[in-house]
Amino acid sequence: MNRNISYLVLILIITFTFLIGQSTEDEDTIASYIEETKESANQSFHDLYIMFDQEQGNTDHIAAGGEYSFSLIGDFGKFQDTEFSISLAGNYASLSNEPYALDGNFHTQFDLWANMGLSPFFFYDYTFDRSLGLIHRHNLAVGAKKRLGKVFSISYAMMYEMEEYDSTEVFPRHSLRPKVKFVLNEGAAVIDYRTFYKPRVDNTNEYLWENQLKFSLATFYELLSVEFSFEHSFNSRYEDNEIL
Repeated sequence: MNRNISYLVLILIITFTFLIGQSTEDEDTIASYIEETKESANQSFHDLYIMFDQEQGNTDHIAAGGEYSFSLIGDFGKFQDTEFSISLAGNYASLSNEPYALDGNFHTQFDLWANMGLSPFFFYDYTFDRSLGLIHRHNLAVGAKKRLGKVFSISYAMMYEMEEYDSTEVFPRHSLRPKVKFVLNEGAAVIDYRTFYKPRVDNTNEYLWENQLKFSLATFYELLSVEFSFEHSFNSRYEDNEIL
């Protein structure tokens, strides 16, 4: 069994496990949370993260990075239960004045009827990573998300990708994304896990695999919350590259 088939099997196992494992209590809690969200006013969120680290002496090292995200949630004219988001991030690092990391990304997404049974969506990604020789990569996708129960959903999108390394290449990808979201204690704690499997349409042995896990915890101060996140990404193109 090759690796990309193994990932498909893993996704199906995760899907089946969470479908049969949803309790009535979890469903009632999340249904209540969704109804409260619908009844609340339109909301907007801003998040900003900045990092800078410098070491001097025997080692001259600089690392800097930043990330900003903005999202709108609510009803906007004829667009009911809509989510719109934009995020951008970048990183730079050098050792002894020799850059070894320079990468960045931009993402925007529009979800219509985001918390309903079936939700169409659109997203666009732009990425560059000089350390990998990636000049740029553009992703444009249209798809739909299907809610299965109260904590699980699965989505599919047809994604067209244009990337440039030594030459420019344009090709389509499938994008399959199971997602599990638990909302506990009336929204005081949220666990969100999603995994993306993105094989090329013309060659499924070349694929991207991404995992995102977030845990959000509310505090006694209304404007302050704590969030832990973990992200993992794998590109089969570099599977046999020992350096990367």
